[in-house]
Amino acid sequence: MEGRVAFVTGGGSGMGRETARLLGEAGARVAICDRDGAAARETAGIVGDAGGTVRAEEVDVSDPRAVERAVAAAAGALGPVDALVNIAGIYRIAAVEDISDEDWARMFAVHVNGTFHTCRAVLPGMVAARSGAIVNMSSLHAIRGQANAAHYAAAKGAVIGLTKSIAREKGPLGIRANAVAPGPIDTPLWRGAVPPDELDAVMAKRSEVIPIGRLGEAAEVAQTIVHLLSPAASYITGQVVTIDGGESMA
Repeated sequence: MEGRVAFVTGGGSGMGRETARLLGEAGARVAICDRDGAAARETAGIVGDAGGTVRAEEVDVSDPRAVERAVAAAAGALGPVDALVNIAGIYRIAAVEDISDEDWARMFAVHVNGTFHTCRAVLPGMVAARSGAIVNMSSLHAIRGQANAAHYAAAKGAVIGLTKSIAREKGPLGIRANAVAPGPIDTPLWRGAVPPDELDAVMAKRSEVIPIGRLGEAAEVAQTIVHLLSPAASYITGQVVTIDGGESMA
């Protein structure tokens, strides 16, 4: 990853923070974006302390103009973006009939529109360079469906369609696009959906259906993302890599 410029959304915590850290350690210059500017700056401090070249941006990915400004600022400070990681996301629990129009729209605004906005912003530079790699965050729920989170599963399914379309369209131009579809990963986003007094019990019950017997760790997903961005994955595009401890085999 030496010499590459990476733009990471959702970089303030969890999988985004671990991905930014690993990219910095691998020699990439990293723009860390998050709706929580303080969290983005905290991640930037971690990457910088490890010797990485980094900048932090406060960005709501559902705002196309904000994304355009952030990509332009990153390119101006670090160089043209040639590695994009879309991790920014939200999660809400609701039965299908209880999902409001506003909640449905917000879920798609962040996951689908946000992913589209960043891809659209970086692709002109990648096309000009005839080089680049994109990794978008989907979910095991997009593949299997999810009770009480249909809006989340549907949005993550749309991310897969977008990713595969970019891979087909831009592959001849030297640009790769893949998605990762994690199962349950122990992150602040996952923990935030569980009442604190029920966390241990929920984690134990959830682990029972995973062949490896535990939730995944953010770094385990981040390592796969960094691999997909690297020259070692030069013949991998249009794929959805499931990272779920074997749960999808069931």
